[in-house]
Amino acid sequence: MQICFDVVDLLQLGEIWCKRPIVTAFTRLEPRVSLLPTSVSFQIDELMPRLSRLKRSPSWRLRGAKLNNDPARMPMSDLSEADLTEMYPEAVSPAVQRQILFNAAYNRFVFASYRGDVGTTCAMLQALARVRSIEEDECLDGDALPRHGSPEWIPADITDEIRSMDARYNAAEPGTPATYVISDQFWQLLVKATPEDVDGAVRFQSNAQNMPDVETLRQALNTLATVAYNWNRSPSVVGLCYQIAKVESQ
Repeated sequence: MQICFDVVDLLQLGEIWCKRPIVTAFTRLEPRVSLLPTSVSFQIDELMPRLSRLKRSPSWRLRGAKLNNDPARMPMSDLSEADLTEMYPEAVSPAVQRQILFNAAYNRFVFASYRGDVGTTCAMLQALARVRSIEEDECLDGDALPRHGSPEWIPADITDEIRSMDARYNAAEPGTPATYVISDQFWQLLVKATPEDVDGAVRFQSNAQNMPDVETLRQALNTLATVAYNWNRSPSVVGLCYQIAKVESQ
């Protein structure tokens, strides 16, 4: 089982995915650097022929004069399966293509990310809390996962998109939570940790059964700290937690 922490600007993602015309969205997404791997370039030169094909299609014409009969004015979230089939005939399926587009847009608003084994990660977080003399329930839940924060951080119009389309977690996996916002109290565990605290947590767990080597443990905690610092630097970003069966290619 794997665990993922992402620091994401969900407000900008919601704006691009749900509100802006697809042409505007592609124009803004193309120059953005993606921290996580993605197969979509969002090149406007590639989009325009696809929109032209959609506009000429029988399925689009049957809609009448919606959006002044111009699919370029439609946000990506409103693309129907018929639209996606016309625009991406090479896709495995319209549902897969929608997820590819969403993941690619999502990845462009990720500022920091952590991937790791859930057991090792939780054990290191518990060790860090002990070294820093912090009560675990102040920052972790009963399973030693990050405490849940306020769901109000996730814009309502993209909540379902995240939970239904993001392939990095499996809602059907026993004991696996859906995506959730991480509480501020959890991040403080890492933001205020000193190098001495990290070394102490690593020493605490280094002799535990089934733990990786010392350098792997130290790297995991340092990566988590970097993610926390990125969360702490901006009031507009949100920390998300996924607990997943495996990490999928984006």
